[in-house]
Amino acid sequence: MSRTGRRLLTTLLLLAAARVTPAQEVLLGRVGPEAILSISPEWRRNLETYEPAEADIRVIASTPVKARLDVYFGSWCSDSRREVPRFLRILDRASPARLKVRYYGLDRTKKEPARLVRRGAIERVPTFILRADGREVGRIVETPQTTLENDLALLFQKAAVSPP
Repeated sequence: MSRTGRRLLTTLLLLAAARVTPAQEVLLGRVGPEAILSISPEWRRNLETYEPAEADIRVIASTPVKARLDVYFGSWCSDSRREVPRFLRILDRASPARLKVRYYGLDRTKKEPARLVRRGAIERVPTFILRADGREVGRIVETPQTTLENDLALLFQKAAVSPP
């Protein structure tokens, strides 16, 4: 086999091992939920099959706090592939009226878009950052401690009792 052939085979094997197709696009910057769900059928399937705990959904839905949640993720990342669709399902079920959500796609090195990475002090993805009254209440990085909805409910409870 030629040197070029070996390189091509190696590249294809690495892409297959990472479950990425050469045409798969990396989402960068601010994006919407539909762009996230269109990354691949697996992202939409992960949303459709997730059933969050109803008790945590009630806590999130009834939060009195006006807050913003920034979601930093990688369209190439397996943790993001699992957690971000779950988050979208949680939002769909809870529909917190006083919550604004923004989604930011990052590159594989988590260095671009640079302004976003610096602003959020992002080291791992996904990272969910809850802010209320202009301050960070807390964050969930990479994987939740319990379940995503429970960790989010705890952050909302913390925001409700923390002084501004």
